[in-house]
Order: sequence, then structure tokens, then C-alpha cells
Amino acid sequence: MNHILKISLAAAAAVVLAASCQKEIPAPSVTLESSYEIVVGEELTITPVYKNCEGAVYTWTLNEQVIGNEASLVYTFPEAGDFAVSVSVETEGGNAQASTNVKVKENTAVLTFEGEYWDALIDDPQYGGPLLYGEYDEAGFTYLGTDYSWHDQDNTELASELCESNGAAIYWNGGHAVSNYTDQAATTDYTLQLAIPLSGGHSGSNFCVHNGFKSEYSKNVGYFYFKDGVGRTIESMYVTNTSYYLGTVETLAGADDWTKVTATGYDAAGTVTGTSEFYLTENGQSINAWTLWDLTGLGAPVKVEFDITSSIQNEYGMAAPGYFAYDDVTVRM
Repeated sequence: MNHILKISLAAAAAVVLAASCQKEIPAPSVTLESSYEIVVGEELTITPVYKNCEGAVYTWTLNEQVIGNEASLVYTFPEAGDFAVSVSVETEGGNAQASTNVKVKENTAVLTFEGEYWDALIDDPQYGGPLLYGEYDEAGFTYLGTDYSWHDQDNTELASELCESNGAAIYWNGGHAVSNYTDQAATTDYTLQLAIPLSGGHSGSNFCVHNGFKSEYSKNVGYFYFKDGVGRTIESMYVTNTSYYLGTVETLAGADDWTKVTATGYDAAGTVTGTSEFYLTENGQSINAWTLWDLTGLGAPVKVEFDITSSIQNEYGMAAPGYFAYDDVTVRM
């Protein structure tokens, strides 16, 4: 009996010990950062803080789809948006879960017109200056033109040149000129064509001024394009009126009058990719602040032309000056 009792006691002790060992396996835990922010195409690595996860099975999910089975997640998001990412950890001690939000933004660049390169493109005087008009031919009573152009190299890749007419590229033919002329009250003085009534650009000191509209006298309009020939989505740019436009329109516009800019995108073959409209004046009221213009409706153009039309007319056609200022052009790269 003593021998049997000893065996029974030993067996019971083994059972108790086994049960005790099972209870000692702690439950796992996992902690994630609450959110992450990246751009489209960028590789994201998420490494949680784990406890008691020896020998664990890991399962990462995105929209209920499994995207990983390692302790850390390495993943590239192909599109922009807000995404919920979860990880589940399973061990002999139990199961733990955690989630995080991943905000994926478009990979963008912004044309700001700031820096020494852009400063050197600001003409003086605003009208008839050497950069935008070239040398004055006294015999012909005209300007000889110039090779004024700009290129946002290694950033958005946007570029522009002046429009050409009768063999000369001159700003009065149409084009986009860099400016920093500010704090000019509304005026009817066309020689102050590069000024705005605001204290600066949308960001910084510089901005760009468009000139040009289609009419029976001219088919030229100001434009910009991607110099590397790659079509891209242009998300937006900020627009405001020039002092010359405001001063002239204030004396002419009635309660129902309007002026709008139409942007037309073209691909490399010259096919229209989309259009977008922006009102400089609507119901007789003109904007006088930097205002966002959504340009995603253009698709992914290689070139964008800007034309201005208006209900404000006289016997010669459109009486509203064909100018507007813009800044901070955001491009998806």
C-alpha cells in the first residue's frame, strides 16, 4: 500500500505541476502607433511592440485581406486614401490584436516661384521691360521680342515660354511672367500689369501672372507644360485677380457680369484630356484673395492652355483685361 500510495502521490503531483505550468504561459500583447502617414509608392514598415509572443503566429490584414505573416509589416500602398491596418498575434497563451490608420497621400511637388532663379525672372519696369519685351525698335515703333522662359527643373518640371506672333515672342502676345509686384490698389493703368492688391504671393513673395485670351485678332493664350513630356495630374493652384483687372472691371461690370478662365489640358498628341473653369468675376463680384482652383478635372495633361472669356464687352470685343495671377501649383509626380 505504501508503494502504491507513493506512486499515486507522485502522479497527482505531476498533474498539478503540469496544470501549474500551463497557467504560467502569459497572454500575448501587441501595441501599434495610432497612425502613419506616407506617400503613394513609398514602402511602409510597421514594427509593433510585442510582449509574450514567443513562437507566435502573426496575421496582418488590410480591408479583411491578409497582407503579411511576419512580426513586422513591410507594405507599399499603390493608391492614396485612408486605410485601416490590423495585426493579430496568436500564441499558446492566447490571442491579441491591434489596429492603426495609415494615411496615404499623393506624391506631390509644388511650384512656388520662390528662390534666386525665379527672382531673376521679374522684369522692371512691368510694361516694356527688357525681359518680357526685349529691345525697342524706334524706327519700327515696336519691341523686338525676347526669349523669356522658365522651367521648374527637378521639381514639378512645369515650364512656359512667351507666345509668338509675327516672328517675335513678346509678353503682350500672351504668356506667363513671374512677378513680386504687390500692394498696388486697383487701377486702370495697364503699365502696372504685373501687380496684385495683396501683400504677397500665396506663399512667399513671388507668383506668376497670365496674360492672353483668344479673339478674332489673336489665337494665342498663355500656357505651361511638362518639359519632360510626361503627363501628370495637376491637383490645384491658387488664383487671384491683378490690380489692373480689378480697377478696369470695377468701372465696367454690372450686377450680372462675369469673367472666367478656362483651362484646357492636352496630351502629347494634342488630344484634349479635360477642362476646368474658374470665375474671376461672378454676378458682378470679383475675387480679391488667393483662392484655390481644383485642376484634377484636366486628367493627366502634358500641356495646359488658359483662355479668358467675359460678359464685359465693348465694340472691340472683351473689355475685361485678360490677366490673372496664380501661385503654388501642386502636381502629382
